[in-house]
Amino acid sequence: MDLCRDRDCSRVRFGDFVLDRADERVHGPSGPLKIGHKAYRVLVALVEQEGRLLTKEALFSDVWDGTIVSESALTSVIKELRRALGDESRTPRYIESVYGRGYRFLPALDAVDGQPAPAASPASPSRPSTQASGRAVSVQPPLVLVARFDDSAIHERFPHCAGQLREEVLSGIARFREIQLVAEGETVGPLAFPDGGDRGYRLSATLLPNGEGVKILARVSRLGDGRVVWSENLALAENDSVSGVEMLVRRIVGSALPAMDQDIDLGLPEASGGFFERYLIAKRRSLHAANAAEARDAADELERIVAERPAFGLAYPPLVRLYNTDFGWTALGASGPEERSRALELAKAGLAADRGNVHAYTVLGFCHLYHGEYALAQGCLEQALDLNPYNPLRLNEVAAGVMYLGDFDRAGDLLAMGLQLQHFADDSFHEDQGRLALLRGDFEAARLSLCAMARRSIWAEMYLIVAEGELGIAAWEDRYGLWRKNLEQSWREPGGPNDAGLISWVEWHHPFRADCGEQLFAALRRTVAAS
Repeated sequence: MDLCRDRDCSRVRFGDFVLDRADERVHGPSGPLKIGHKAYRVLVALVEQEGRLLTKEALFSDVWDGTIVSESALTSVIKELRRALGDESRTPRYIESVYGRGYRFLPALDAVDGQPAPAASPASPSRPSTQASGRAVSVQPPLVLVARFDDSAIHERFPHCAGQLREEVLSGIARFREIQLVAEGETVGPLAFPDGGDRGYRLSATLLPNGEGVKILARVSRLGDGRVVWSENLALAENDSVSGVEMLVRRIVGSALPAMDQDIDLGLPEASGGFFERYLIAKRRSLHAANAAEARDAADELERIVAERPAFGLAYPPLVRLYNTDFGWTALGASGPEERSRALELAKAGLAADRGNVHAYTVLGFCHLYHGEYALAQGCLEQALDLNPYNPLRLNEVAAGVMYLGDFDRAGDLLAMGLQLQHFADDSFHEDQGRLALLRGDFEAARLSLCAMARRSIWAEMYLIVAEGELGIAAWEDRYGLWRKNLEQSWREPGGPNDAGLISWVEWHHPFRADCGEQLFAALRRTVAAS
């Protein structure tokens, strides 16, 4: 009898993982894996073959119940599984692709009935862990409950639309690391809502007739008090292509998660003893520090967090950012070789702690840029894009990195993708667009983008000064004098930099490959010389 077709064998071990069919979960060294329902069913189907070929047709019949879907749906699920298992398609340890035919599961299998499922190690952000002192540390990320989509008004005409759309949304949300994801109706036992529901959210959707197509009314509400934090009406034509459905999912996922993040950030206390809240508060302070002292305090707290729990991967990226960016641009000139080396060390440790965290790839990519390791940087940025194309913040980071690599056309395409997710152009988008226009030598387009900002950063102000100087707009001189004064006030040493030091500092923070940034640097040198 085949080991995995014996339904009395509820737990099966392969490599570092245990498939628990009774509980419908997969446990790894860091606790239960965060995978969608389709990914779980594909894994079960692969494991049950015990090394034999499983054709694509069989997977569509078993997992999708014969529903007609595109092959990209299966490819997406396989990618999701590989990310969760830490598998590589080129050198697979778990899932082998058989070109044009299907997939084969590679590792040996062992029954583990009678043994408990592996306990979560400190790497799991969604389970309690213990510090060296023996004190329990509660780690409760926000919970996102994806409800069953209501298709009662269109079910007769489109019987599979709601289920397929919900599965795609679940797959997209599963790419975000700072949440606990639950699909309504597929849980085992009671749910543990963080803080009585204050950090728990429900994503729901109602599907209604819309001419020949479907209208989707999507919303996110708090589990605790029911307050709606995001809502949007979207349309799907009857003959919409796979790319149309993909864009619809991007709109839902790319808008819902940032709305939750903003709601959580607004409700955070100033201080907390809870581990995850400590991390959230330190991250917020790292992003919004008003001065160097606050930024360094945030760095110290993040250093303590990674020291206490080295496998807590979420804490590394905000700390890396502080060391790479003059402590969030509060201590200008402070990010020297020592800080950049520490940032690279932390970025590598953060990626090792959580290889599914897209932010870990973007910050490591920028560390490689700062060290002139452009091929490594490009690999990290491409991996980030593959891991989560639904996060506008990460898309914009990849776009900025691609600019530094000299691919301006692709950077523009990525910024446009991020704008589609956000639905509005924020200050970060206008700054990136302004920088891109400067790099292309289009100073008027740069000026228009930068003037559209509600609040300009220190870099956006510099870009605007350069654009106005090149266009001969007289306002640049007064603007430049004020900018230099602000630099001096935030400089690590009294008096600020001289002209040569200023240009070196700008180049230090703009790590272009070869001469890709020469258009910007040459314009800056002309501006400084004319001041």
